[in-house]
Amino acid sequence: DADQAAALRATVEHELGAGVEHHGGAGQRSDTQLLIGCVDSDGRAQLRVIDPIAETAATRIVAMPEREARPLALGRAGAALVRSAWMTLALAPRPAQPVQRRARRIARRPVAPWELVDSFVVRSYLGSGAPALMLGEQVEMVHRPLRHLAWKADGELAYWRVPVDGGRVNTLTVSVGPALLGYGEIRSRRRRGTVAIYGGAGARVGGVRMGGRNPQGRDSVEFEPFAGPMALARASVSLGRYVSLSASAELGWVLLGPREPGGLPLTLRGPWVAGSLGIVSAF
Repeated sequence: DADQAAALRATVEHELGAGVEHHGGAGQRSDTQLLIGCVDSDGRAQLRVIDPIAETAATRIVAMPEREARPLALGRAGAALVRSAWMTLALAPRPAQPVQRRARRIARRPVAPWELVDSFVVRSYLGSGAPALMLGEQVEMVHRPLRHLAWKADGELAYWRVPVDGGRVNTLTVSVGPALLGYGEIRSRRRRGTVAIYGGAGARVGGVRMGGRNPQGRDSVEFEPFAGPMALARASVSLGRYVSLSASAELGWVLLGPREPGGLPLTLRGPWVAGSLGIVSAF
């Protein structure tokens, strides 16, 4: 019916992403055509792609899913068949025609290659005299230019009144964390749920301001730089087409950091661990 057809088309458009012009019904001879039809009474469907861009055609027979899951399952299978036809362009030398180069980029990239993440962070520095607990907010951008390869960069603001002998020290950190990641996805055949698992390495660089009373009774509020390498892992579970929940773990070591700045009994050196929970917007 019309609702199923609209849902099927929306699924194909989402799976192929930006850069594709979609036309319902009969197209032109220069258009890539995706044809879906029933094969027999056993509940199987035939997907056929006729692609003049890569000068190829492909056919796939799939089991017909239940009515509720039909637009999602057939849409994903159809988009995957279109990508497989365009993948021949990705394996060949750089095409000369712009439409072929566009099809090549679409074939190589994943669904929703950009992610924007807003996370709540709990961070602990394990070095001697370092803050044992800090809470913060992190905004992260993830780009997946190729399948199984991604990079990310985040900005983080964290704060805590760190207890020390004789009082507390107001500690504020501002940092960025670029990293290179590998990832894999597990996708449900009948539902929209997708689990993505990331792992990689990077660095965290920033500044820390420790405000409190030193033994001479003066405030020490200057920013001091800190930096160190890190390894991280992340898992996300989609809640819909564009929204996911993510959980991340981070392990690193501060190699450059202040030691008792201004006479304050506090330092920022040695190992750290961090965990975060966030909301992901994919596009």
